[in-house]
Amino acid sequence: MKKVTKVTKASEGIACFFLAFFTFVAFVTFFTFPLRAQDQQSPPPKEAPAAEAPKVEQKKEEPDLDEFTRPPRRRFMPYYRFEFGEGFSVPTKGDFFASHEVASQVGSLFKATDKIKLFGLYDLTYEGPGLMRAEGRLFTERAIRHSFVFEPSMEVESVGVVRLKGFVINEKRRSGTNEIWGQGLYDYQARGFSLIVERDVLGFKLSPAFRLTAMEFPNFTDLLREFQQADLTAELSGGLMDQNVYAVSLGVSRRPFNLGASVSVQKYKNERIIGSAGSYLGEKQKDTVTEFTGDFATSLWRFSFVPQGAFRMKRSNQNYLRFEFFGDTSPDFIENNYDYNEYSLGGKVFLNLTSSKALYGSMDLNNRTYTTRPPRTGTGVYELGKKQNTVWGAWGGGVQWKVTDYSTWNLGYHLVFSQSNMKQEKFIPYNYTGHVIGLYFTVAP
Repeated sequence: MKKVTKVTKASEGIACFFLAFFTFVAFVTFFTFPLRAQDQQSPPPKEAPAAEAPKVEQKKEEPDLDEFTRPPRRRFMPYYRFEFGEGFSVPTKGDFFASHEVASQVGSLFKATDKIKLFGLYDLTYEGPGLMRAEGRLFTERAIRHSFVFEPSMEVESVGVVRLKGFVINEKRRSGTNEIWGQGLYDYQARGFSLIVERDVLGFKLSPAFRLTAMEFPNFTDLLREFQQADLTAELSGGLMDQNVYAVSLGVSRRPFNLGASVSVQKYKNERIIGSAGSYLGEKQKDTVTEFTGDFATSLWRFSFVPQGAFRMKRSNQNYLRFEFFGDTSPDFIENNYDYNEYSLGGKVFLNLTSSKALYGSMDLNNRTYTTRPPRTGTGVYELGKKQNTVWGAWGGGVQWKVTDYSTWNLGYHLVFSQSNMKQEKFIPYNYTGHVIGLYFTVAP
């Protein structure tokens, strides 16, 4: 524990230094960027040449190109992106493991007219064990996801660019050796659409948006409810996590700064909140997540800076009952167990060695505090009067090598850490450090 505390204190100190440094860079960039842009757009006037006698030039008439000789306009633009990653992790708690990630995106942009465009995309992503192919005694969670996106966009006068996006997502996940593909507890399907409007106002780009998503978890179940109502097990074996997600957001950007705010409401169709008596009430679960984000990108000599920050706030009407043992008649009741406040700070720094090679460093720091949930001791007893707090993040760096105009290699190392006053770690570790080495390859035209 002492090592973790030292790592976290050092991380908080370095985070404060980076925050002050990035604030200074943002301050300088904000006041100098318009001047640099003005200098580039308005060159100094040249001295007027001496007066000369006017010359009469014969106007040359260019022949019109008919539809056979006019150069063809490109209506189709293919899109392809491929990502491959192989990582190796060595945590202080648990065994080492290898991870593997493959993502492939294929799509096309069709320009129907100068103001109407159609974009379609298919995405296939796999996450799971990499170098260790055999499961053996240990098992690593794995998932495969299919996504389809169709987005028509149109430029509307006095409104801006209007984008209407429809999407379908299907994810299969195996969280244990007793699960098979297609019957995982957390398998889900999602369908929805979003409406985005992009408009320039007083030099700022505004992007209000609305999104509606319907999510279905066909295999998710509730053991407590099955024990209480064994005769209804067949009816309760799935669908308890089915939900509709409503989200509104607003993005504001002006080079090189970007700000965003969003509110997301999750309304569950079947899941009801649990009461202190151990029975479910008539009210259905509803979660609300509010988020504010900000980032900017700037450069100085051979250095490029991309800092970012975020604040999230979650509020849920769901409670929690903790049974110390099977048949416990007086379980612990925690009201609004899932409410928390969280802030994040991170960024990347690039040192461009050549036009194709660069060194980079990265930082990611997160702090989450639950509003009502108390921490637990190593034996599982709640420490009433306290609030559970967890700080986690990663520090690292690596080498980026752009092999061609479309392909890039990244070799990186990260030191990950987590510290929490939650000491009950029988199922999930909260206090640990680890080392991660990864090799990543990206192809993106």
